[in-house]
Amino acid sequence: MLSVKTVIVGGVSALALGGLVVGTSVVSYVRTASHEVQEAVEDAVPIDFQLKRAQDMLDNELEPEIRKMKHVVAESQVGVEHLQAKLDEKQETVTQRRAEILARSEQLKSQKTTFLVNDVSYTKTELEDDLGKRFDRFKILEQTFKTEQRVLEAKRQAVKANESKVEKLLAAREDLKLQIEELTARVSALKAAETVADSDFDDSKLSRVKDLLDSLDAKVDVRERELSLEGQTTDLIPVETEATTKGVVDSVDAYFGNEAPFEDTASK
Repeated sequence: MLSVKTVIVGGVSALALGGLVVGTSVVSYVRTASHEVQEAVEDAVPIDFQLKRAQDMLDNELEPEIRKMKHVVAESQVGVEHLQAKLDEKQETVTQRRAEILARSEQLKSQKTTFLVNDVSYTKTELEDDLGKRFDRFKILEQTFKTEQRVLEAKRQAVKANESKVEKLLAAREDLKLQIEELTARVSALKAAETVADSDFDDSKLSRVKDLLDSLDAKVDVRERELSLEGQTTDLIPVETEATTKGVVDSVDAYFGNEAPFEDTASK
């Protein structure tokens, strides 16, 4: 007898050959037949085996991705921290250079033509050239600092996004674990119920025990009845107690006294 899979595969082959005549529409038939083959194969696999497969996918496919994401997030966090430290240092440099430029600018606002700086004499023109160089370098430094600030903010946003992804992955992993545990428990309960339902209990054994107990119960009833009858039936004359007999004789003597019997009295 041909299996379902064999029939479907054979049908797919026939359709493929027919495609030479029918044309490109055969692709739709092949795709549909392939889905049916896949569903037929999956239906033939036991549920508990598929649950084990789901657990294996969780452990060997999802877990590595989560570890990879954690590593990326950790690297990004460290990179952001280092960049923030560098920007803090650069911020101090920018502040210092700005203060130096403003001080030099104020110095050149005076009417002096020569200036003594660290015991060295400079002309006003030399200081103006120095101020121009400082100002050009400061603008580059400040622009670089602002660009790095934007880079830092972008990396910080990326870290937050990746952290959110990791949190969602961890939550989804826990949900999947719970779902697998729940389905495993339900499958175990179904197996237990099927085992009970498929059990072939021999009712005749129960009936034989019941019949035996009923028979023993009847025998006990008969024996109790026999003992009861033995206690009520006897061929002996009942014996009155001494107290009862003596009481009657005394009563007669007290009533008649010492008189002779009736026959003797009549004869006289």
